[in-house]
Amino acid sequence: MSNERTIPTIQYGAFSRRVHEQAAAHRHVIKAQLELTYRCNLHCRHCYTDPYNSKDFFPRELTLDEIHRLLDEMQQLGIVWLNLTGGDIFMHPQFFEIYETAYRKGFLLQLYTNGTLFTNATIERLQQMPPFTIDISCHSVTEEPFDWFTQVPGSFRSFVRGLKMLKDSGLPLALKTKAMNWNRDEMPVIKQFVESFGQEFGFTTSLSPRLNGDLSSLAYRVAPEDDVALRGDGPTQDPDEELCGESTTLHPPITDRLYRCGCATDTIHINAWGELGTCTLQYERRVSLRTHPLADAIELLFREVRGMRYEGKSPCRTCTVHTFCDKKPSDARWECGTAEAPIPYDCDVAIARAQSALHQTLIHPLRRVHKEVESHHD
Repeated sequence: MSNERTIPTIQYGAFSRRVHEQAAAHRHVIKAQLELTYRCNLHCRHCYTDPYNSKDFFPRELTLDEIHRLLDEMQQLGIVWLNLTGGDIFMHPQFFEIYETAYRKGFLLQLYTNGTLFTNATIERLQQMPPFTIDISCHSVTEEPFDWFTQVPGSFRSFVRGLKMLKDSGLPLALKTKAMNWNRDEMPVIKQFVESFGQEFGFTTSLSPRLNGDLSSLAYRVAPEDDVALRGDGPTQDPDEELCGESTTLHPPITDRLYRCGCATDTIHINAWGELGTCTLQYERRVSLRTHPLADAIELLFREVRGMRYEGKSPCRTCTVHTFCDKKPSDARWECGTAEAPIPYDCDVAIARAQSALHQTLIHPLRRVHKEVESHHD
């Protein structure tokens, strides 16, 4: 009689659901995003990290020893999913030492990359220790606009070559698209391209200011009516996008919390300088992991972010279309001067989405506030 024991298996969907339910019940962090570097071979016009894609800033980035310490601490906390991102991860001179250490620790690894830096050696090394998924930005499938957007001649050809290598390798691949005003008309072609790789097409439209406060990236936003039109054309919302609201009903907020989304629940973000946040674009409060152990930093940060409230008379405080809105408080501070302020563009998009979903004409959130002020004065 054999004494061998069979380890029971479970479908990934059921496993993920169970882990998320347990995390919600115990307020346990299960997902982490780690920006390894701000270095990148491209300079995409919308990229929020590109201002720090300069050798002047590279010395501020986490050292290899610091990253190894953070991986140890994440493992001890029971984090399951680890997203390695940048910049571009393959620009980090010690990427594979970091990656293979993380792999051996048992994390489900999600890699974000622009897809232009793959070589045969890179592919072969990843095949030895396959990631959970490799996510690649796909904002154009036409050479001239692609190279214009990345500001690097020849980048499109490198992108196509990298995708072909990945497809032939059998490694898990996902393509992610950002719909902008310059590629809006290319969406049907991008959709066909993505589906030719056996992928389901999804897109996002949200753009954020750059990390140094530069607002130039916002010039590429789609018009609010295009946001609605694109969603009506069939493509679905990218399931991995961090959204602050998603609903098809109108109701005022049930809380005056500044962050009404999933911030400070089960996910952390660590930037290339070792600053802990509750998501990629939450910069109202950060804690240095160079001076705080990870567990202590999470407890401190989550308590502070959960405690942040609307204190002024911002229209966001009582807005009934907030569940259709992509507003992020840090974006509001950069764009409008304060985290509590409404972002007019996001208000326009929210009202357009709400009217399309509910098939009725609604009063614009900012116009409603103006009318209420006039009525009060009368």
